[in-house]
Amino acid sequence: MRNRWYELTPDVCFVISKIECAKEEDRTRYAKLILSELRIAGYEPNRQIYLDRIRSYNMRRWYDKNRFLFMAFEYLKDADSDIKSIVSNKVLRFIRQENVA
Repeated sequence: MRNRWYELTPDVCFVISKIECAKEEDRTRYAKLILSELRIAGYEPNRQIYLDRIRSYNMRRWYDKNRFLFMAFEYLKDADSDIKSIVSNKVLRFIRQENVA
């Protein structure tokens, strides 16, 4: 069985699963946080990747219908493993803090 891109790293897989279970408005906030944390971590987005994938994909995944999630996940998928880990851990901490409050 072939793993999804986010299943290859435990911390990324865990944060993605948390986002999948969240309400739609929370998903959008988390996606925007991912995009922000990617920038802070030094990720240089390749907008062509986003444009190419959105043009050539038939939007069947659960996160494809939300453009912020789609962009955040495509950029996260493209990022180096260190950046993926840093961003995933920061977003996970944010989600946990929200659930405590």
